[in-house]
Amino acid sequence: MEPNPTPTTETPTSHTTQLYERYVELPSGEQAELRRGTTGAAFWRLLRTIGKHNARKDDLRNWQLLIQCIAIAGHSEKPPLGKALKQAGYSEARLKRLLEADDDLLPGILRRTARQLKSSGHTGNWNIIRRILFDHKGAGDDARLQLAQDYFTYIPDDDTSDADTSNQDTPQHR
Repeated sequence: MEPNPTPTTETPTSHTTQLYERYVELPSGEQAELRRGTTGAAFWRLLRTIGKHNARKDDLRNWQLLIQCIAIAGHSEKPPLGKALKQAGYSEARLKRLLEADDDLLPGILRRTARQLKSSGHTGNWNIIRRILFDHKGAGDDARLQLAQDYFTYIPDDDTSDADTSNQDTPQHR
């Protein structure tokens, strides 16, 4: 008999990271199934990886959606998703729709968001979306505020301008 994973030792953030790490190890056919949002064997193996294979029926659609978005856009611990959206050119109008979406509209908006991130070459930490999808004890409202804060307070670094001048001769480098 397999030991049960202990939820108390798992941090919620690690679920999204574990899902992505396991996803990239899958054969390309199974990855394609997950990008399409299917609930085949790969889906159930991913849920088992994070100890959610016995999730409530109500939560399965949300896990399916989260896995699909991660499969489409990828996942990284940094940057926060709001910052990644800003870097990807995600419009304020789209962000407003995402933040205000109800349970019926949210899946379509999240899939489009994942595709836009993928096409722009950006990714971020999808844990904030997990918190929105599994709104336990008001965590979804807090997550929406955090997503908006990360988006609206992001100021692009001047890394590119620094990089452009870093190869020039300066008195110290002559």
